[in-house]
Amino acid sequence: MSPQANTNSKNSLLESALEADERSFRRGEIIEAKVLDVIDQRVYIDLRAKSDGYVPLSEFSEVPHRGTQISVLIKFKETDTDSDLLVCSKTEADARRGWDTIKEAFAKNLQVTGRLESEEKGKGFIVNVEGVRMFLPASQLGLKYTTLEELKSQSLDFKIIKLNEKGRSGLISRRKLLEEINKEKWDELILSVKVGDKVSAVVSKIASFGVFCTVKGIEGLLRQNDISYKKFAPFKQYFQVGQSVELLVLEIDPANNRLSLGIKQMYEDPWVWAGRELEKDMVVRGIVTSLTNFGVFVELKEGLEGLIHSSELSWAKKPPHPKEVLKKGQEVDSVVLDIDLERKRLSLGLKQLLPNPWDNLTSNVRKGNVLEGKVTGITKYGAFVEVEAGIEGLIHIGDITWDEKVKDPTHLLKKGQVVKYIIIDVNRETQRISCGLKQLQENPFESIKKKYPVGVIITGKIKSVVSFGIFVELEPGYEGLVHVSQIPDGKNIKLEEIYKAGEVIKAVVLKIEPDSKKISLSIKDFDKALEKEEMSRYLKQDDSPSHGTLGSFINLQNK
Repeated sequence: MSPQANTNSKNSLLESALEADERSFRRGEIIEAKVLDVIDQRVYIDLRAKSDGYVPLSEFSEVPHRGTQISVLIKFKETDTDSDLLVCSKTEADARRGWDTIKEAFAKNLQVTGRLESEEKGKGFIVNVEGVRMFLPASQLGLKYTTLEELKSQSLDFKIIKLNEKGRSGLISRRKLLEEINKEKWDELILSVKVGDKVSAVVSKIASFGVFCTVKGIEGLLRQNDISYKKFAPFKQYFQVGQSVELLVLEIDPANNRLSLGIKQMYEDPWVWAGRELEKDMVVRGIVTSLTNFGVFVELKEGLEGLIHSSELSWAKKPPHPKEVLKKGQEVDSVVLDIDLERKRLSLGLKQLLPNPWDNLTSNVRKGNVLEGKVTGITKYGAFVEVEAGIEGLIHIGDITWDEKVKDPTHLLKKGQVVKYIIIDVNRETQRISCGLKQLQENPFESIKKKYPVGVIITGKIKSVVSFGIFVELEPGYEGLVHVSQIPDGKNIKLEEIYKAGEVIKAVVLKIEPDSKKISLSIKDFDKALEKEEMSRYLKQDDSPSHGTLGSFINLQNK
């Protein structure tokens, strides 16, 4: 198969994987996403779909805050992990959006802002406009400068003269923009208005990136980021061409024909309000703005969101999915758990307003009691079982069965199954209950210990011979060790030459330890038993059998 065919096949598979998601995304589609968290070199984002995604941290000039809205381009779904994450790109989205912005500005005869990147000697300059490289002829600069570095340090405004759709480039001019500026209007503005003044303006144009407003004959720009403290808040529906609005003057730059305006600056930063008004353990009310797999975002004021982590939604050890507790748009009360003004993070809790079931545990919930409950969930380390309403206990994987041949004991249980269990431990401080199933049955090694008391002679098959002794099978599933010290002259002989796997031998039980699952055997004690039995027979005057027992000579090794 050709490389091109491989690529087409891979692209087709990636697009099919994306289309299978809860919300259909096309490969190469640009969508708005919210930053969930930054872990290692990945910025995880909420795509408001079944799967979340991530963007490489290297695509950001600085580490973004949780909750920040960003535009991303869908690239592909990870196929080499179980995470089902969508790999996205902010850089490619910015470049695509930048070109759309440039096309809109050209169609509406709007000015654009850019920075000089390099000079083509005798021809002109390469200018970065919204992430797109545009060409500025030297004759169209319209600005005196001493060094190229001086130019690179400035953001300049331009008019778009021509666009090349195929090559995604174009021709721009600063001179033409300056020629369109009415110097008299700028002079009038400078005399009557200064930075920080509130002015009356009239909406002249509405673009995707902001609103153009005329102030005393000069067109200024009210950028989207200066309309609301809420990142990427929708704004077009609040403005109409010809509408009068009150704005704050942020910047006056006649040389670059730049008049920057703002609305949000007329109001208090919500994080300043939060630092002054909010305290830990305070109950606050807000609106649910989004639900993710790990929690719920709640807006207290425009531009001020807090996170109720999934672990703070319920007292249950295995919390429910946020969608099972709250709905988008719902008004909800919560408790302030933590305020990080520097990182602009607000942690909230819902369960703190609910009764803690641990405060009302019944007398039934105590160590040693046998209860019955429903299996609520199964994990790789065990199963959760309902103890009381809102209280779950953990049956550890090692407390499900005595049978060590079962590779994964959790397969013996099913979610929803009602089981009888014993409480092994109750820790109110850590709010954990340990439960067990196998403890309701006798430890098989205890049965073996009763069946083979100390001193009894056993007949068993040699399973293996090792440097430190012989393993002998008492019965299927149970092996005992005859240590080299319990083999006659064991340290001076080669065990493998005398004892062979599969041979049947006799030995005496020394001890059985159920907790450590160890069985100790002795051939020496068996030989001593035989010697004593022979001696007993020799000393007797008649042919009646000896009354000596193995229990009577088992202590010979201590003499």
